Formats: sequence, C-alpha cells, structure tokens
Amino acid sequence: MILVTAQEMAELDRRTIEEIGLPGAVLMENAARGALAFFERVMPDLARRRVVVLAGSGNNAGDGFVIARLLHGKGVWVRVVCLRPAERLRGDALLNYRILEKIGVQPFHWNENEDFSSQFSMVRDADVIIDALLGTGLSSPVQGLYRDIIEAVNALQKPVLAVDLPSGLDASTGKVLGAAIRATATATFGLPKVGQRIGEGDALVGALHVVDIGIPPCVVASAGVTRWWLDEELCRRWLSPRPAETHKGRAGHVCLLAGSPGKTGAATLASLGAARVGAGLVTLFVPRSLNPILEVKLTEAMTLPIPETSEHSASIAAETEILDFLHGKQALAVGPGISLHPETQSLLLRLISRVPCPLVLDADALTILAGALDTLGEAPVPVIVTPHPGEMARLMSCRVADVQADRLQVAQEFSRQHGVIVLLKGHRTVIASPEGRVAINGSGTPAMASGGMGDVLTGMIAGFLAQGVEPFQAACLAAYIHGKAAENVCQGKTTRGLLASDLLEHIPLVIGALETA
Repeated sequence: MILVTAQEMAELDRRTIEEIGLPGAVLMENAARGALAFFERVMPDLARRRVVVLAGSGNNAGDGFVIARLLHGKGVWVRVVCLRPAERLRGDALLNYRILEKIGVQPFHWNENEDFSSQFSMVRDADVIIDALLGTGLSSPVQGLYRDIIEAVNALQKPVLAVDLPSGLDASTGKVLGAAIRATATATFGLPKVGQRIGEGDALVGALHVVDIGIPPCVVASAGVTRWWLDEELCRRWLSPRPAETHKGRAGHVCLLAGSPGKTGAATLASLGAARVGAGLVTLFVPRSLNPILEVKLTEAMTLPIPETSEHSASIAAETEILDFLHGKQALAVGPGISLHPETQSLLLRLISRVPCPLVLDADALTILAGALDTLGEAPVPVIVTPHPGEMARLMSCRVADVQADRLQVAQEFSRQHGVIVLLKGHRTVIASPEGRVAINGSGTPAMASGGMGDVLTGMIAGFLAQGVEPFQAACLAAYIHGKAAENVCQGKTTRGLLASDLLEHIPLVIGALETA
C-alpha cells in the first residue's frame, strides 16, 4: 500500500470531491462509519462504555460528530466536548454538528475563562476517549488549550481511539508538534500516512487500520506516489514461484568478499543468506590463510582463496583474480568483516569502479567509503548500500541523532546525491532509490538487535540480485523477508536472545508463503 503525506492526502480528497463528484459529506460519513467499525473490533465492549468525543473545529471534528451520532443511535452513553464555539465550524463539520443538535446530543463547549479541572471532569469520568481534535492539516506546534487537553488526556492513561491520526502528530514526518495524543488505536482514512509509520508516530498510533472512504483507485493511481509500506501484499507482487525447469545455473551466481581474522562468522552468515533466498551458486572470496576455516564453516557455498595482507585480510594483489572470476556472475557483495587494512581499502575502491555486476556494500565497506564517496559515482553497475544509523552518520558527516530524527529524508538525500540505492537499517528500515522510490519496512522485532543480522541481510540482497530481481525490489524483498523470518522465530514470545543464524532456516518458509499466498 502506498504511503502519503498530508498534502498528498488533501489533494486526493479534493480531486475526489471536485473531479469525481463524490460529496465531502459522503466521504465524512464513510470515514466515520469505517472508524467506528474498527473501534468496535478493538474494544468489543465499547457499547457498554461511557464515551467522550473530543472535537476541534476542522473536518476531524466533523468525523467525530458523525461517530458520536452513530454511537448515540446504538444506545451508547456518549458526550461531545468541543474546544471551539460552533461559529468556528464550517462545511461538512458544521452540517454534522447541526445534525447532532437535532437528534438531542448537545455538545459541551469549553470555556477558557472557567476552571480547567472542573470542565475536564467530563473527560476524566469517561471510560473511552475518542480523539477528533486535530487532523492531518496540522503544521505548527500545538499550544494553549489544545496542548493542555492533550497532556491531560495522556496523563489519564485511559483508552484513546484516534480519528485519522493522533492529535499533535505531523502526518508527513512522524514528528510530535509540541504534544501529541498517545492512542490505543487509530483509524486513518483513505491511505496510511507517512508519519504514522516512521519516527514517533509509529508508536503513538497504536493499532492502525486504514478505512476505505471511497476515493476511487484511478484517482490514487494517477497521483503517481512512489512511496510504499513494505508488507506481505506488496512483496507478493514482486515474487512468484520458479518455473519447474529451473536449475542452479539459471538461479544466479553470487560472489562475496567478506571475512578477516575474528570475522569469519560475518562471511559465513552473508554466504548462507545468499543461498537461503535461492541463489543457485555462492562463491566466497577469502584470504588464503582463512580458507581452511571457511571450508569447514561453509558446506553449500564455495570458497576462492585470494592473496592476503600481512594481517590476513584481502590484499590489493587480489584485484585481477577477483575481477576475472566476476565475469559472467550476477552479483557481488562486499564488506562484512573485511577489515580496514589500507590494502583492503584500496582493493574495495578499485573494485567499485570496475565491478561488472550489481554490487552490495555493507559494514567495513561503508566505513571505507565514508572517506571516498566520490568513488560511488564511478560504479558502472547498480550499487546498494546498507548502513545502520552509525554508518549512515559517518557517510553523511553528521550525528546519529540527526539520522534518526529524519530517517526517510536522510536516506532519500544520500540516494539522490550519490546515485545508489540506500537501505537504512533499524526499526522501520527505509529503502530509497535515486529516482525517488522509497519503501518503509513493516516487518521485524526488537529481538533482531544482535550481531550478524546485517550480514545475513547483505547476502539475501545479493541473492535476489543474482536471480535477476530489480535492485530496488531486491533490497525491499530482502528487508521484509529478513524481518518476517525473525518474527516467525520469536512468535511474539520474546524480544531477546535471537541469533542471526536462527533466521536462516526460516527464510525459505517466508518466501514460500509469499509465493503461494
């Protein structure tokens, strides 16, 4: 499913109303009915609860008014608290406010000149709060009464059901604008918003459900949005079962340059990651003195001993041998555990400008690149870089906090500047391509915070590349399957103790589920 900014969503609403002719009041009714149906699933006993709807003055308030009407019609105890006078309402919000009055639901209007605590008692005494204060149009920090209300609601620690998005959240960036509601669940309208999937928004929305309000698919398609939430539905489109006549020679040959003393595990995990996503052949370039170790650790993957430095890392003398072997191969991954030896650094930079097949760069390769970013512009093939936030900060010459504050923008900026696909790892991994495509990964678990996870992912990306998967899609598929395999191992029972090697046998099962769904 695509992800939209607040501005993109507003334009889709406008076009549906003005070009298609679907009245705004109908969209509002659809939104409210869909939201209430979701809220009733989240809280099956909602009809027996005392419900307060908090309303502002925009269309978000209008949605809240419709929900209040529908609850009243079901015999639910419901009260409406408006933070602004009725004369501030316009259009469809005013229409639905008047309907409420006519059916006997008289909204309470907040008076800022009177005592806060006594007026807030109506909210305090409720069992459930429906947040219809501020919608996607918010662009400046919440202040005054709205902020006081939001902070007081959060302090209650009662169930809060958010209409479209938690009030105070920036729908486009996921940042909190001063203060924001911490929702139990959010019913968002039309399409999910970027800010609900990244940054602070990811935690604030609670359980998220997208309500179909009637925006025609043709309107959505014509908007040309190339920003996706990476989930099972999307990945299924990019993955299909192999033909029956497939053999290893047709399934692609992955090469890897990985490993140094103390880091043979990284080389092993990357090699197995490539094999587990279906690469027909895997060859690991390994410093000669380490070959006996890797021969034991790897059964399915092949090894090719190469010249080494005095510290037993890959030597510049291996360049010709590596390049000769790469002819006719489909992917090269470089970086896991290769070390920062000066000769190894020189080898990497020379390979980037000469490699004949798509290239994945990770770990030590990214640290080396931080001082030679111009080299990326010399690559004759597609390049995928897979930094964690610390590596991204080195590449961008900024702080980790700066990367984490706007992961989406950072990944997109680096991708555009250097013409590479960026897979920025971490919670809600971001994948960005130079032409503007971007995806946010929906799979994963905190249990993945352990060594070796990135090595497996690097091999997986290379494995998909070798099978002919387009580079952006290869990075997306690897990220989603990697996270989903971890979820399947943990089954929601733990957030600790997961090993990178635990994922390996689950990767084909996740792929199989995508192929057959």
